[in-house]
Amino acid sequence: MNVSSNKTRRALAAALATPLGLAAFSAAPATADTATIAPDMIVTASPEPLPTREVASSYTIITAAEIKAHQYRSITEALNGVPGLHLVQQGGEGKVTSVFSRGSNSNQTLVLINGQNVTDPSAPTGAFNFADLTLDNVERIEVVRGPQSALYGSQAMGAVINIITKRGHGAPKSTLRVEAGTLGTLNTSLTSGGSLGKTDYFVSLSRQANDGNDVTPARYRFGAAKEKDPYENVTGSLRLDTALNEYLTASAFAQIVDARTALDTELPENLYNEATTHEFYFNSEVSGRFLDDAWRPKLSFAFAQTNRKDTDRPDIYSVTMDDTNNRGNRITAKLDNTLDLADWNSLSFGGQFTRDEFSVNGRTDFGGFVQTPDASKSETATAFYISDHASWGERWFATASGRFDSPADFENAATFTIAPGYYHPETDTRLTVSYGTAFKVPSLFQRYGYTPNNFGSAFFGNPNLKPERSRGWEAGIDQGLFDSRLRLGTTWFASKISDAISTYFLPSFDSTTRNEPSFRTHGLESYAQAELTNTLSLRLDYTFTVVDADVINSSLTRRPRHQTNVSTVWRPDALTNLSAEMQYVVPYLDIKRDTGAIFKPGGYAVFNLAASRQITESIEITAKIKNLFDKRYEPADGFEAPGIEALAGIAISF
Repeated sequence: MNVSSNKTRRALAAALATPLGLAAFSAAPATADTATIAPDMIVTASPEPLPTREVASSYTIITAAEIKAHQYRSITEALNGVPGLHLVQQGGEGKVTSVFSRGSNSNQTLVLINGQNVTDPSAPTGAFNFADLTLDNVERIEVVRGPQSALYGSQAMGAVINIITKRGHGAPKSTLRVEAGTLGTLNTSLTSGGSLGKTDYFVSLSRQANDGNDVTPARYRFGAAKEKDPYENVTGSLRLDTALNEYLTASAFAQIVDARTALDTELPENLYNEATTHEFYFNSEVSGRFLDDAWRPKLSFAFAQTNRKDTDRPDIYSVTMDDTNNRGNRITAKLDNTLDLADWNSLSFGGQFTRDEFSVNGRTDFGGFVQTPDASKSETATAFYISDHASWGERWFATASGRFDSPADFENAATFTIAPGYYHPETDTRLTVSYGTAFKVPSLFQRYGYTPNNFGSAFFGNPNLKPERSRGWEAGIDQGLFDSRLRLGTTWFASKISDAISTYFLPSFDSTTRNEPSFRTHGLESYAQAELTNTLSLRLDYTFTVVDADVINSSLTRRPRHQTNVSTVWRPDALTNLSAEMQYVVPYLDIKRDTGAIFKPGGYAVFNLAASRQITESIEITAKIKNLFDKRYEPADGFEAPGIEALAGIAISF
């Protein structure tokens, strides 16, 4: 390598002048990241982006093109068709939404925005609520299934869902979208992206609102009149990406969510029960490329805050008055490094510091019986990881990762993943296998929370809980046919989850948490994807999931054994897009809303249609029908999903 001494000094000064605090000798200029991630690359399966062909863990990528084709407005709509996932939404838009991955509990799925953990530390179980994330600023959603704690630490047991935001580039371009429909729906958004000098920007502002439906079905209203449960969501975000110099790039992302929704937490109705959620997410990073791009360090910082306020006022059905506030904060700092040891081998290593905080306070008056919940707690954790990826020619590839976590108040946790694979180009066949371990630290609320109820008893956290742990494996085959116009794939998976946490009642009628005996899950995920013509595509996904446990309690419900999703997109010409999708879910065990008993309600099938037409270069019209056949169903017992909905909109670009 022949590099002038001046260039070497400039590279060294650039490294020392940044928070990376690292020296670099014989450096090469950094190349700016592309505005969008290449379709054949995945970000979440390793510390650095990898070609999808070299990833042995099961994954799904939902692209911006798919989001547009199906007119998804929220992440719940986009995730509904992902194999291995089952979404449970307690009513319509804005209501609490949980994700169950491969039979694991809903709090055993890790959620990231741009690679940073955004789970709310004040959430009762630590599960992420997907209700309020919209998609106007989303470039792609990546879902990596199976144990992933070796890369991401606590909570990455069933899957990791990474939401990657849009990055602007080129000449500035803005889009105004307005959409109206039944249920009093009015959705508006304004997005703008482009480049100003060396800086790329993308900004978005959106409002989604509707009058909603009555989430409480007639059999639980006991003759009470129907009422609507409206929802409003205002979201704003900004992303900036820039080249600091020839070796360093920087990016920053911020998002604010202000959401309000009416609730029916008591039977037969709640007329004045409302939940207000304020979310703030911020992440930033400085990345370098030194030693002719062979060394790529990255320093990142993230902050996530969720404020939840629940209010209730007396009405004709209840005398309860509630004013409760929950706050959760998470601070994360990470240092990542990747070294190319050879053309076929890269080594990644780094460390992470995390601080979680939660607090709850307020006043609840159960008709003269007053309770004042008041609890707070914080904790820190550190972690170190190492990951190696190797590919030999175009056939063999493997990733091995290990991580050592030191959470406060718990024993250290060591996790690992081994994921080799083989690609046979002559037949377009890909064989993969992986084995890994994972863990989840009990949430702060599970250990220290306090919530009273109207029976004079309360929930008390259990500070003696142990972390949940799991180990699992999977083996898959992916086959391309007819020059890859048809692709077929099947993945078998199995896992064992130990010390899962559930809530149970004491003889005093108080409730608390405890670790349960281990349970197992197994099943398969299969798909068929076909390009039937140059303008018509079809995809079929099927998930089979079995939960094996000595005793099925309430914490092991809402896992359907069979789930099928079908989607198709037809582009009859360059200006028109038509799409359809169907989801069929067989009956599964659920919890009766009134008694808490476990039972098996009916299954359901839901059909959606969407259409769009580019009228001019700058004007597009859209239309969508949700729940085409007006199916009445309850993903969670006692919480009814909306019936048929019709939407029409216009998007103007300038």
